[in-house]
Amino acid sequence: MQGSARDFLKPKLVDSSKTGTNEYRLILEPLERGFGHTLGNALRRTLLSSMVGSAVTEAAIDGVMHEFSTIDGVQEDVLDILLNLKEVSVALNTAETAEVVIDKKGPCEITVADIEANGTDITAFNADKVIATVNAGGHMRLTLKIGTGIGYDTAVARDDEASTIGGMQLDASFSPIKRVSF
Repeated sequence: MQGSARDFLKPKLVDSSKTGTNEYRLILEPLERGFGHTLGNALRRTLLSSMVGSAVTEAAIDGVMHEFSTIDGVQEDVLDILLNLKEVSVALNTAETAEVVIDKKGPCEITVADIEANGTDITAFNADKVIATVNAGGHMRLTLKIGTGIGYDTAVARDDEASTIGGMQLDASFSPIKRVSF
């Protein structure tokens, strides 16, 4: 630290730049000795846990009653499909919740880009993410519920009254921020 509280260094935003498609860099300086870690930890914790985002919270697959099933004509089993759905990165721009559909006949790969928004304003960030592979003669229809929230929400913690018959609840990481480093 400097000599007195009046000599305390006051940081300023020196640079703010976009370094990649989803990456940003902020530079603050000057900082008192040790304050970089203090500010970095506080900013990291806030960005990772307190930002509002969207995630798939429930999936219903036609002809499937539980997550340990298989689907005729689909390469992946239901558990793998649900794990792929947890990695879907979307944003609901105008609504708190939305119900979307994916309906495809094989042979094809089902990706995030195949989501039919049904009039809901949705932005898909990883449109090339493969959800499932439908073989020749196969058919798959998914109905997904997308919700908005903060942080991480387990399927067990959510209200059972909100679930639909045949729907499988998913743990949801709502945070739009995946990694913060300083």
